[in-house]
Amino acid sequence: MNSATLSARRCERTVRYKIYEEVRPPTVIGTLASNVTWTPDKTRRTFPGIRFKLMSPSTGSFIRFRESDGRLTVEERVDRERICKRNPRCVITFDVAFVSAEQFELFHVEVEVLDVNDNSPVFPRTDCTVEISESAALGTRVALDAAEDADVGSNSVQTYHLSENAHFSVDVITRVDGVKYAELVLVKELDRESRAFFALKLVAADGGNPAKSGATNVTVKVKDANDNSPLFDHSHYSVDVPEDTPVDSLLLDLNAVDPDEGLNGQVMYEFGKQVTTKIRQLFKLDYKTGHLTLQNPVDYEDETTYEIDVQASDLGHNPVPSMCKIIINIRDVNDNPPEIIITSITSVTDGVAHVSEATGPDILVALISIKDKDTGANGQVSCTLNGGHGNFRLKRAYEGSYTIVTMAPLDREKIAEYNLTVVAEDFGVPPLRTVTHYIIRLTDVNDNAPTFSAKIYEGFIEENQLPGTYITTILASDQDSGLNGEITYELFDSDTNSVSRFAIMNQAGNVYALQSFNYEVTKRLDLRVQASDRGWPQLHNNASLIINVVDQNDNAPSISQPPLVNGSAEIQLPKDAPPGYIVTRIVAKDSDAGLNAELTYKLYDGGDFGFAIDPNTGEIYINRKIAYDEYDLWKVLATVNDNGHPSLTSTATIHFTLTESAPSNGNFYDEREDGEPKQWTLILILALTSSSLLFLAILSFILCKSRKNGQKRQANLPDAVDIPYDKEHNAVSMISSQTANVFDTHAFHSTTVTGTPEKLHNSVQATAEVFNETPQTFKSKYRSVAGEIDVSGDCFFLCVCV
Repeated sequence: MNSATLSARRCERTVRYKIYEEVRPPTVIGTLASNVTWTPDKTRRTFPGIRFKLMSPSTGSFIRFRESDGRLTVEERVDRERICKRNPRCVITFDVAFVSAEQFELFHVEVEVLDVNDNSPVFPRTDCTVEISESAALGTRVALDAAEDADVGSNSVQTYHLSENAHFSVDVITRVDGVKYAELVLVKELDRESRAFFALKLVAADGGNPAKSGATNVTVKVKDANDNSPLFDHSHYSVDVPEDTPVDSLLLDLNAVDPDEGLNGQVMYEFGKQVTTKIRQLFKLDYKTGHLTLQNPVDYEDETTYEIDVQASDLGHNPVPSMCKIIINIRDVNDNPPEIIITSITSVTDGVAHVSEATGPDILVALISIKDKDTGANGQVSCTLNGGHGNFRLKRAYEGSYTIVTMAPLDREKIAEYNLTVVAEDFGVPPLRTVTHYIIRLTDVNDNAPTFSAKIYEGFIEENQLPGTYITTILASDQDSGLNGEITYELFDSDTNSVSRFAIMNQAGNVYALQSFNYEVTKRLDLRVQASDRGWPQLHNNASLIINVVDQNDNAPSISQPPLVNGSAEIQLPKDAPPGYIVTRIVAKDSDAGLNAELTYKLYDGGDFGFAIDPNTGEIYINRKIAYDEYDLWKVLATVNDNGHPSLTSTATIHFTLTESAPSNGNFYDEREDGEPKQWTLILILALTSSSLLFLAILSFILCKSRKNGQKRQANLPDAVDIPYDKEHNAVSMISSQTANVFDTHAFHSTTVTGTPEKLHNSVQATAEVFNETPQTFKSKYRSVAGEIDVSGDCFFLCVCV
């Protein structure tokens, strides 16, 4: 027999099953999948990602649980008496969680084991003897041994029957613990002289179907009359004993009085025959004083009430005992702190629960079972949860059970571990508290792509470097852990998206060249760096890598003009070509870049003949008059150097042969088109310089005149004084009346420079000792202009002659 009753809740439900004991395995108790209120496919109860999980530490050894569909089956023989002993209701409880990716349902499962009448009543002894005085009054009672039956309810002992006789009957008495026993009742006066004993049979029967029974032989001995029997102060006593009462505490002082004298008046106390062994172990009765003391600790959670029969007898011949009944009520005290049992829905390692960071809100994480063995307010418990950082909360499931559920999405990269504190406190006085720590460690999911430290990286490699040359380091990081955080790199050409000519180390991110590069062929490479983690699904990110090939001075200048044959060329030179005539121009190129491609032209040999070369343009021209009648052929060696380090040089041997043709009028060094910008630049510089100097002279003249006028007014002199020009040494000066000279005066002079290929004209030199300047010469093809400034006193005058 099995049945299920449901207590409806949104996410927590109670499912109850009933089975009879002694059922044969593998009897199916029930399947929880049939009670699930949510499933994506009602026709299919098992599917990937959804399972049932047992949340309680044990379901009992006889129940097998299947996680795929929550089926419960009987694994072994069920013995109710072994599982629950004499508890009237035998219920096995446990919790099961139905877990999916979207939600969960919590089932509180109760399996009640129903009793079958598989045990017969059994008396502790097969024979027992009782004594009774022949003077005993009608209605005198003598307690007999109680039969024990391991079954409960109607299957336990219900009735007692005494074999047929005229003097005795039995009365069935129910103790406070529910056990029934029989008392022998005197219904007819006794006469020892006519009958000294009775042999009776007592039969105990249960209420099962069919009923089972057990029997014991009872021998009743009739004793001679004893005048008086001890009398108790009360026939019934009730004692309240707190469960924390110390051992050896006095519980009750019994007093029975016998009016006889001598031995007939001395009273002895002892437990009745129906008192169980357990009671005799807990309580001690002093046979002389009647003091009932606590022999061992009592526990309210084990037993709440004890019923004890005590009889008092005198020491006379044929004593007639008197009986009293003592009810001991154990009073609960708050001596049990709450017990916290936490069952995780996920795997637990070394006391740490592992929860995926992908867990969404309102998802079951763990079940908390709170137990308190005390009763009343002592057993009522409140539960709180601390340390959840707003991501976990406590939710009441049902009486004594709570669930820990998520409140918000989890992120391991923000908080990787939670140390939750579960506090359970009862309402006793004083309250007892239990604190348990529950550690949740988030397991990583691959929710973070690798991140580069920069969007664009730039590296440099010199051309002609060997393969394997280190270039730069690419750095990417991933906040995930484990394989999800391990990064691998790949390099691709941005244009072709093909595998690059570079290698990158997976762990360090170091970039190396796989080949040598030629700057003249490849100056820059644009690469795409892809960083990938090793998680699932794999996540990627990209960055740009620009590799610049650095030029090396590996190319010597190449002379293209004039065309060379074996490093030489023949150029015709017009006879009687004057100075300044451009004979030819050397044109060279350098495939390198920067300083490595900047060229300088020089004449290594041939300058003595009157030839010169422009170092920038490579133009070879006549710089002085040549005696054409001395030679018919002139040889000039020209060199072209780059500015690299080390510098590379190319040479050309130029052979000049005389021709009768007239020189071209427009092919002069100072009149060529290329030289005009330089001439105009020089003229502009001279004009600006002259204007600036003239302005300074006028300003100085005004300042000097103003100062002299001020001095004359102070000396009451006329306002204006004419100052004559001093023409000495062809110098024009304005001399102040101050005695101290600030500037010295120098005369203009003309300078002619000889021995150079250029003719210098009309030089003007200006010097000022204050500025400590050296004469400057400005060259313009065939003119050189120099200036000198003569300053004396407070004023100076500048004269420029051209």
